[in-house]
Amino acid sequence: MTLRHLHELEVTAASQPLGTSRLPADGVGVDLGPHGYREREFLAAGTAGEYRHRDGVLEQMGEQPYVTRVLVRAPTAERFNGVVLAEPLHPDYDSASTWQTAHPWITGTGAAWVGITQDHRMAATMREAFDPRRYGELSIPAAGLRWDVVGGILAALRTPARSPLAGLADRVRHVYLSGWSNTGSFCRVFLGDGFHQRHRLPGGAPAVDGYLIGISSGAAGAAGYPPLGDGSPVLPDDDPRRVIGPADVPVMEMLSELESETHRPALREDSDAPGDRYRLYQVAGTSHDNPHLWPVLTNRTQFARRGHDVPLRRINERLSDARMDAVARAGYALLHRWASTGAAPPRVERFSYADPEGAGAVQELARDERGNVLGSVRTPWVEAPLAAYRPHSTPAPGYCRPSPWAPMGTAEMVAAMIGHADPLPACELRALYPTRRHYLDRYEAACARLTAQGLLLEADARALLAAARDRALPHLPDEAAGTAAVQEKGTRS
Repeated sequence: MTLRHLHELEVTAASQPLGTSRLPADGVGVDLGPHGYREREFLAAGTAGEYRHRDGVLEQMGEQPYVTRVLVRAPTAERFNGVVLAEPLHPDYDSASTWQTAHPWITGTGAAWVGITQDHRMAATMREAFDPRRYGELSIPAAGLRWDVVGGILAALRTPARSPLAGLADRVRHVYLSGWSNTGSFCRVFLGDGFHQRHRLPGGAPAVDGYLIGISSGAAGAAGYPPLGDGSPVLPDDDPRRVIGPADVPVMEMLSELESETHRPALREDSDAPGDRYRLYQVAGTSHDNPHLWPVLTNRTQFARRGHDVPLRRINERLSDARMDAVARAGYALLHRWASTGAAPPRVERFSYADPEGAGAVQELARDERGNVLGSVRTPWVEAPLAAYRPHSTPAPGYCRPSPWAPMGTAEMVAAMIGHADPLPACELRALYPTRRHYLDRYEAACARLTAQGLLLEADARALLAAARDRALPHLPDEAAGTAAVQEKGTRS
């Protein structure tokens, strides 16, 4: 299991990586220039073990050579804060779900980001169908190689001679591994099957200093704990590896309502024990797929530009305005503080289930009289509700076809991962909020509570409040009109 060498690929306006940071003509992506960041891309060659489960035991079946690609976004040495947020890139167009979620925190703090191609199908697609000239050497010949492919890059990040961070390698102090959905489940397997222990630094310290596992239900079959390789069966539902176990670094899980419906058998208690630092945050009013983040990534646009049939996602219902990413960015800040200073994050109650003794693969969450979930991270959109937030939707006719490289079965399954909001009736809104000011005060108080807990960063609180103040609320009178209406009602009485 070795990383032999790196080869840097040219990045210019005419020659861009898949998933490049920005496509200005298409209005997608993130402009790195104002943040003082530079994008670089490398091919990395080495050997990796191939693994499978046999009778519940991890088995290595030898090693094979690989060539993967590593995408890097980093500031100047003067601005670099020593933190690296790394992620295994998602099989859906090799997209960067951690960058999509966390980029404001990354660029705002001076951290670096590293994305690693790990899916063997996507490597073949990039080589054969996306850009044969740029990615002609790319080769991950088997699914079971992915764990060592990623682990080898992580272990090399602090080694100047082998690190894709080049001149920043000797300044790296903390490396965190994070993924969302499929790549969140990658992180679960990386921990559960011992790859965290295998990939260490010289002297034995861990290559990864903490994990944030996003929207991955440990109890959701192969989706929650992917098989190690093509010849490996899916873990049994009751296998203990589906539950995050003790580790020598802090581990944080973050779930929306959707994953929480299946995660119940994999729930465990929070812990501050030195060898078992763990937190779970379930975020009220959120779902698996956040349409507000779609314009952050460029991958689908790039595939469409090259003539590929890229499925569009539209639903019949009104898209949710929930922002799980705002809570997630606070999660990254809390994880870094925990790993670097030992300061433990807050504990938060969990979601309740409609049937306390319920069983089955999918279990309904308990909800209030308006239809919003009870418990856990109390976001402002459920604490000052204008709608009932639902984690599932239905596909508009002709939309939400599964991706050909990460198929999810049917359009109905794709749409079921997208949240929507059912607006509350006007009469109910007026009963909740006599005036617009009452709504804004309640929303602001919810933001303040989360900020005080550390579960919402000040910048995100300001952005949420600004959006709330700009929101059209035709059913609610302004403060002056509301006061006049109350006075007139009193006079008539």
